[in-house]
Amino acid sequence: MKKIKTSITGILLLGSTALVAQNAKEAIQDHNQIHVNKSTLARDDAELEAFVGHAHNLKLAIASKNMAAAKKNQTVLLASMSREISQTENKIAWAKREVVQSSQEIASDRRENKRNRRQYVGSTDDHRDIARDRRDTRDDRRDKKDDVLDLKELEARLANQKSLFQSLQNVAFSDLNKVIKLELHKNILQKFVVTMKADLAENKEELREDKRELGEDRRERRDDRRERREKY
Repeated sequence: MKKIKTSITGILLLGSTALVAQNAKEAIQDHNQIHVNKSTLARDDAELEAFVGHAHNLKLAIASKNMAAAKKNQTVLLASMSREISQTENKIAWAKREVVQSSQEIASDRRENKRNRRQYVGSTDDHRDIARDRRDTRDDRRDKKDDVLDLKELEARLANQKSLFQSLQNVAFSDLNKVIKLELHKNILQKFVVTMKADLAENKEELREDKRELGEDRRERRDDRRERREKY
């Protein structure tokens, strides 16, 4: 009987250790993501301001029929657009990792839920643990849904940015009269600014979501510590 009790305790301790390791991993991921988003937000804000400035310079060059200045600003804007496209591609790669991370957190929830159900005896603590497990699982499923939606929005933005880049690249500034008449450049630049503003707004929302997730993970770790004290 003593051996059986010792074995059960050992199994529970192993499960608890794995849970602690998973929670610690999630905490590090949350802090890293918040740091990345803060840096990205500052960078995107500066890049948007610079892009709007170059777009204004291009409009002035076209209005004054300065072909050399128009081509120069076109080159600068295309380089900026190419950079934005690369950044969006990087964000897509990161968003895919976040979807995987969210899936791992849901899998961790399932393991913890099974462990708590096996230990369920109907006590007040057990009822509290079950309610907490349901809440944590609901939060993590919502986080994954948000991550999947973010990924889809980024993929749509990338396609739009590539199309606008190609359109500006195809504008022939050697015929400024035609450019002025059709105002091709204005529509392209305005639409690209919209994608940059959407990206900026998304980063602000992502930062808020990451801070919320950090708070949720802290609560989960606090609940896990209390549960371990109660059981051991």
